[in-house]
Amino acid sequence: MVKTKLDIGLFSAMYNQTNGTAHSVRFLSEALAKTGHNVYVFAPAISKNDKKPHNLHFYDLGGLRISPKTGFVLSFPLHKYFFCKHDYLDIAHIHTHATIGAMAINWANYLNIPMIGSHGSPLQFYASQYIPLVGKILTKFDLAWRYERFILDKYDMIHVPGKSKKEQLREQRFKEPIVCLTNGISEYYYQHIKQNGIKDKYNLGDKKVLLYASRFSPEKHMVRVIKIFKKIRKEVPDSHLLLVGSDGPSKEPATRYIKRHRMKDYVTIAGRVPFNDLLKLYNAADLTCLWSWVEAEGLVLLEAMAQGTPSVGANGCGIRDVIQHGKTGYLCNNLDEFKDNVVKLLKDEDLRQEFSKNCKEHAKNFNHSKVAKTWIKMYKFTVDELFPLKNIGKDRKERVKLVKEFVSKEPSLSF
Repeated sequence: MVKTKLDIGLFSAMYNQTNGTAHSVRFLSEALAKTGHNVYVFAPAISKNDKKPHNLHFYDLGGLRISPKTGFVLSFPLHKYFFCKHDYLDIAHIHTHATIGAMAINWANYLNIPMIGSHGSPLQFYASQYIPLVGKILTKFDLAWRYERFILDKYDMIHVPGKSKKEQLREQRFKEPIVCLTNGISEYYYQHIKQNGIKDKYNLGDKKVLLYASRFSPEKHMVRVIKIFKKIRKEVPDSHLLLVGSDGPSKEPATRYIKRHRMKDYVTIAGRVPFNDLLKLYNAADLTCLWSWVEAEGLVLLEAMAQGTPSVGANGCGIRDVIQHGKTGYLCNNLDEFKDNVVKLLKDEDLRQEFSKNCKEHAKNFNHSKVAKTWIKMYKFTVDELFPLKNIGKDRKERVKLVKEFVSKEPSLSF
């Protein structure tokens, strides 16, 4: 008998932290619960929300916050690996693949339920930040990629947020089936918001604002963006660069550079700001930007687009799946192109307004309420059709073919 209400397990090492992976899991869990299905989140250091849907359940796996700058919690719930009491689960959706991911695999095998793995931030690029000593060893010898290949090969299906991310995995010899579906953004970002003096609050006056919203981490290259902004300001004297986001390793060098070069009159580091302020800043900014080559998707750009703000970003993994070049913003191959395109949009009000309309329309495709409905279809397909093939020993090629057929019927998905 096919169940109409699923019991979905979400497994992640990150849930409450301020980063793309944590945001994706948190907002997805809430959106899935709103569809009426039961959602169970297994993660460390969970702050329970009193306003959560009644069918969203939390299981704190414990852990140790090992890096104040990243907020990363390292969790080894070994006592739970081989003692799964959650025999009601229909499917395991695994978002991080070390420690807690290994536990989820053990549970899924014990319960004989399917597994879907979402691949966002590669350990190869981030392990040295999150786990300083072990991470350096993992990345130096490409052990992180090898480990993730080994783990993800066990899943019935791999999910990535965009085609460029799939290209990255295929280059690293990850096996099909790999399905593309946006992580999406919460409906909160689509609110009609009034600026209500937000520019005055952050001493922006009537300046043209380039907003960089992101965690202060090395792969975001914030110091390089600050350096190139000196050239932008020469061409657009009334421009201002505003950087917001949670603390990270790059905040201190960025602050030093601004002070040393006397840029505080036109470059501001606001740090982490309240959510309502962030929404207002997305709305008030003339442009937003992201200069990173290893994004899973670049959700901050989508959040800004939902408020009608165009963007300029690196033509790299993740970002090129979000920005429609020449329509909602510009993709750039180097910082000289970045400078030219920022200047172009800041100077051309009509073009910026055209891009703004395109942004609002484009952003509608990424609403979490729509994404959650697609996920429910994927879960049911995996439980009812894909996993049974694996159980009876069907070859991987046959399972890949079945996934392709399913994806071809779903407009939100690509293969």
